[in-house]
Amino acid sequence: MKAIFTLILFLGISFASEGGAHHSPLELFWKGFNVLLFLGIVYWLARKPVSEAFNNFWKSLTKGVEDSEEELRKAREELQKAKEELEKAKVRADESVALARESAQVEIENAKKHAEEVAQRIRDRARETVEIELKKAKEELALYGMKKAEEIAKDLLKDTFKDPEVNRKYIEKQLKSLEEANAKK
Repeated sequence: MKAIFTLILFLGISFASEGGAHHSPLELFWKGFNVLLFLGIVYWLARKPVSEAFNNFWKSLTKGVEDSEEELRKAREELQKAKEELEKAKVRADESVALARESAQVEIENAKKHAEEVAQRIRDRARETVEIELKKAKEELALYGMKKAEEIAKDLLKDTFKDPEVNRKYIEKQLKSLEEANAKK
């Protein structure tokens, strides 16, 4: 809302400062209204393609996150399997306690240590993968947003300067600025 008000104020000032010509407030209102109508039409025409582009980009980002989640799920399954292996090792150790209590104890501790190491590596790998993918997704989203904003701004400027009246006023304003700068020297 502030941007619209600023735009109307800017247009009003720029129209009011033209060559000493006096414009009525109604004329300024209609000029401002026409500019707002033009911007509304541009928004209405461009909203679907821009929205689709952002949606497609968002889907590609979420796919990367979903892939990371799938890897995390697999890591959890491996962790569960490691835990099941640990339980099996405990059962085997309990059955063979009568024969070799010491060897069973060593095997249990080795299995625990191995399971913990595997689980820790899996957790570390999954965490790193998620962080990398998230960072990459944020960077891609920011870059994409900047490119799209630049394209939209360029298109709006091209469309605006297609109007010969806008070109003429811009050139006149620049010439006036140059004349004032030369007059000050």
